[in-house]
Amino acid sequence: MSRLMLSFVSLLSLSSSLGAEPATPSFRNDIIPAITKLGCNSGRCHGSQYGKGGFKLSLLGFDAESDYNAIVKDLKGRRVHLGDPTSSLVLRKPTLTIPHGGGLRFAVDSSSYNLLLSWIAAGVPGPLPNDPRLERVDAQPASRTLSVGESVPLRVTARFSDGSTRDVTQACRIEVLNDHVAEISPEGVITAKAGGRAAVLARYMGQTAVVNLLTPYAPLDNSIAFKANNYIDEILAEKWKQLGLRPTGLSSDTQFFRRVYLDLIGILPTEAEVRAFLSDSSPDKRSKVIDALLERSEYQDYWTLRWGDLLRVTRNGMGEKPMWNFNRWLHRSLGENRPVNAMVRQILVARGQPNSEDVSAFYKMTNSPEEAAEAVSVTFMGLRLGCAKCHQHPFEKWGQDDYYGMAAFFARLDSKPDPDYGQETLRLKPTGFVRHPKTQKVIRPSIPDGDTFGYEGDPRIKLADWLTSERNPWLARNFANRYWGYVMGRGLIEPLDDIRDTNPPVIPELLDALAKDFQDSGFDQKHLLRRITNSRAYQLDARPAPDSPPDNTFYTFYPPKRLIAEQLLDAVTYATNAPDKFPNLPADVRPIQLPDPEVLSEFLDLFGRPRRKVPCECSRLNDSNMNQVLTLMNGEYLQEKIAAPNGRVASLLQLVPLEQAVPNLYYATVSRPPTAEEFAQTMKILNGKPNAEAKRQTLEDVLWVLLNSREFLFNH
Repeated sequence: MSRLMLSFVSLLSLSSSLGAEPATPSFRNDIIPAITKLGCNSGRCHGSQYGKGGFKLSLLGFDAESDYNAIVKDLKGRRVHLGDPTSSLVLRKPTLTIPHGGGLRFAVDSSSYNLLLSWIAAGVPGPLPNDPRLERVDAQPASRTLSVGESVPLRVTARFSDGSTRDVTQACRIEVLNDHVAEISPEGVITAKAGGRAAVLARYMGQTAVVNLLTPYAPLDNSIAFKANNYIDEILAEKWKQLGLRPTGLSSDTQFFRRVYLDLIGILPTEAEVRAFLSDSSPDKRSKVIDALLERSEYQDYWTLRWGDLLRVTRNGMGEKPMWNFNRWLHRSLGENRPVNAMVRQILVARGQPNSEDVSAFYKMTNSPEEAAEAVSVTFMGLRLGCAKCHQHPFEKWGQDDYYGMAAFFARLDSKPDPDYGQETLRLKPTGFVRHPKTQKVIRPSIPDGDTFGYEGDPRIKLADWLTSERNPWLARNFANRYWGYVMGRGLIEPLDDIRDTNPPVIPELLDALAKDFQDSGFDQKHLLRRITNSRAYQLDARPAPDSPPDNTFYTFYPPKRLIAEQLLDAVTYATNAPDKFPNLPADVRPIQLPDPEVLSEFLDLFGRPRRKVPCECSRLNDSNMNQVLTLMNGEYLQEKIAAPNGRVASLLQLVPLEQAVPNLYYATVSRPPTAEEFAQTMKILNGKPNAEAKRQTLEDVLWVLLNSREFLFNH
């Protein structure tokens, strides 16, 4: 027997005795996972779009057949050497026996080296049609609370279609989200490092298992003095107890009043409204204000704006008349409080002429079945399928079959000029299908990780039936997370439109409860907003309690958030009483009522209003920059509003004494009266001015200071 065969027999004997690998390694179930764990088929290496160094693998090993050809048959078979396996390039390069751009991936005689060596020595068997297919991956423990410094071993088990299981802890890729909270050793031992929450992801052959880890910030204490208003508070209080956190105190009446106006109707309250609320002594006055705001016309205006962002309502793509019709439909639907699932269903199955008052213009923002699938999945499911168009999703189990299965629902949509109206009409073609780009096989309409349908009739109806059903969790979880994020400053899942197993919610129990409540209410948007804003968690002070995590991951205080562009301009307009006249619109149109971003406004563009080009929450930019600061502090635009001849300061000087003018400026900007010290200092300065002009300039300065304060620029 040759020395090579003796080595191989010894290797197989050792492997069998240890129970590490089967006698003949499976390319699909052994070699591909090993390559994936080493990172060779990652997006930064040979799994990138064009590969590396002339060697291309499928991303994360989603296509075993093409990977086998790349390793065994491409380059005239030079990557493997059946006569002398140790001379194979797939062994020599990763061990740096010869130069390798990817550096050292494993050492000679390591477990990875020996696995590949045994596979080559066995004659490089390829993937077989009857190979057991991986069905799921489990990780234990599924959840755990650890003290800082405490450790727990992780065990990952793969379950295959033939009923077999395998411990793949050493074969899978393991990473920690929030690695400042926990770390994991090469042997799979999780160790807590600091207080907080971490998710440990174990990836194996396109499947992922998630371990949720909690580490208390401080010693556990069950004596939290916190009065729960509803189930939101109960769930959060239990989480705070688990983490040793304490919430801050309740917000003041003025703080809450301004906050809830901005969050529910997007505008500031008037002085009269603030005074009336402060004088109300009823114990349920906060709930009464919430109910009243949900019935105001500004509620329709503001949430039409938010839905317009979500659905990309813009004339630059839809056309002017279809844009206006879509905007009016949204405004009317929100005024009627139509169930969200009914609104979504009408959009999904829309047909007809976008110039009529319907919602078929939604599909004018998509130019192919693929674009329609991406828009629908991210908008209504919070699912980013786009990455699966060309390859396996790098962070999730979705692949090209899932992507093109969704696209197939829209394969028969077509826009055709209507001879009677001279406009395009969205219609359903009698034929049409989608092919898989690799196999060229016809793909049937299918739901990701769900049922498959035929092309008969309108396939979109099947999708709408599934998506809007009360039994389907996707729609409810998506909107529950979005609304929570809109109101509370950050979603339970971030980004808001990236819901996947590998991006778990920070408080899973709370998202589950919100989604179920939303479903049980009949997908009632007002009910969901009412539930959130009535919670004590929403009504907490914006000042953190001692030792609160600065990122406020667990909502122990209300997170201050900068006013969105339209809110800010509306607030500036109200504070200065100097409204803008928008081109081609009535003089009394407010910023929160604008139909789309094509209405000219340099201020709104500067402060991040979305262009509504892509279906992504990231389109709205709410970060601060130097140009914004300079505009507010030194820009002519704001100065002209403050000094407007018919503006607030000019009117106050004509109508009221200075003792009333000063409080009015505070109510108009920060929605509260000035403190005794603020009032005394301002009056001292004003009384020291020699004439009316100097007093006017001083009041303008006071208004300028207030408009540039964080108290005005942020919702808190």
